Amino acid sequence: MDHHLATNGSSLELRPTQYLERKVHRNCDVKRKAALIVLNCPIKERLYLERLYNHASFCICADGGANRLHDLLTNQHEPSDWMKALRSLPPDLIHGDLDSLHDTVRQRYEQIGVEVSQDGDQYSTDFGKCIKKVIERLPDVRDLLVLGSIGGRVDQGIGLLHELYREQVHRHPDVRFWLFSEASVSTVLSCGTTVIYTPLESGLITRNIGILPLYGPAVLSTKGLEWDVVDWESEMGGQVSTSNHIVAERITVTTTKEVLFTVERARALDD
Repeated sequence: MDHHLATNGSSLELRPTQYLERKVHRNCDVKRKAALIVLNCPIKERLYLERLYNHASFCICADGGANRLHDLLTNQHEPSDWMKALRSLPPDLIHGDLDSLHDTVRQRYEQIGVEVSQDGDQYSTDFGKCIKKVIERLPDVRDLLVLGSIGGRVDQGIGLLHELYREQVHRHPDVRFWLFSEASVSTVLSCGTTVIYTPLESGLITRNIGILPLYGPAVLSTKGLEWDVVDWESEMGGQVSTSNHIVAERITVTTTKEVLFTVERARALDD
């Protein structure tokens, strides 16, 4: 049985630490097809990126995300070694409207054989464009890892959380979307019961979690938290569960409406 995502009666089991675990080789023993989207946000930790990259069968940079990846890699090498640097973690594709992609970055990636494609649709974001490409290139994808940020502009952060909900709930219900931000791992929990595997001894996450009713009022019941609730009404402007704490290896969340689940990740990863 796949313990990363398993059904048990009407319950769903999720494991938010699985893509932070060490993996020696990309595409090795992939039980669930995963893809990685690198958004246009600061990337400060190479090891964080590597963990996600090595778990993914397909990696795509959303427009200016290629600038961020380029800068992270080349800053760790001598300027003359830029080709070696970029080849160490090459994306499979750079895609978007390309209004943010620097000319030098594009030329360098094309020189090492990375495909660059353009979609000029102004009614979709580069994130949405990349999701469409992932589904096209990897139709059996089951987990979509998003390396992004909600710590910059408020409108862009909220827009990203909106797109996570829309894409997972309405457009691709068979795909699990995971947002890996500067400090957290987040995903949308569906209506019903979800069991979440939260091994604190792994050193990959901390005790701090939140269950946020961003998408409408919800009635929540939880098990395994310091402050558990039963049939607890939660909504923005009312009661909201933030800064709760994990006290069990597995926690259970039952909700009447989709909610955003977020757990703080440990900042230091071991080589």
